[in-house]
Amino acid sequence: MTSKHLLGLLCLTIVLFSSLPARAGSPYAGLTVGLAYLNDSNLKGSKSGDLSYDDGEAYSYAHGLNIGRVRLEGEIGYQKNDFDTFGSDGIAAEGDLSILSLLANGYYYCEIGDSKIVPILSAGIGVANVEYEDDIDEFSEDDIVLAYQVGAGLGVKVSPSVTVNAMYRYFSTQDASFQEAGDDIELDISSHNVLVGLKVDF
Repeated sequence: MTSKHLLGLLCLTIVLFSSLPARAGSPYAGLTVGLAYLNDSNLKGSKSGDLSYDDGEAYSYAHGLNIGRVRLEGEIGYQKNDFDTFGSDGIAAEGDLSILSLLANGYYYCEIGDSKIVPILSAGIGVANVEYEDDIDEFSEDDIVLAYQVGAGLGVKVSPSVTVNAMYRYFSTQDASFQEAGDDIELDISSHNVLVGLKVDF
């Protein structure tokens, strides 16, 4: 599956949400930006060792429905982290790992009376296109894997239709597999993401 296929699935998700009857909930759209702290990857296979990363960036766009305190959405996300070091000797590595994800998310808004500050819990599952790019060996390959996320945060209602969110997310995928110059590479992927976002109800 390519990035175009993922974008096609997102468009289908948006169409499905938009076609639901109004009584099913009120539609909304949301954007988030933030920092992605990718945990070190343990490379397994014929090429092994620990790969560490620089702090990266994360973005996402979501479209969904508010149903009371529950929110259901389809989300496309992207994050990218440059390589830092490889192996126990801390050899400098050049390249990056980028992740394009498509998730079905659920949120629960823990509304407390008339307070404008709302605790939020979230979880999601879907697929991710993981691209491994090694600039030293001039190698680039991607793999499609299952992905999930869980998170928590706070929402601040700045108006009846606009909410500003601050979220922490733990994002992870199945091990991604690649073939580099005859080497079989498998790496585990998990990330701690700190995000701020804007949700607009229609």
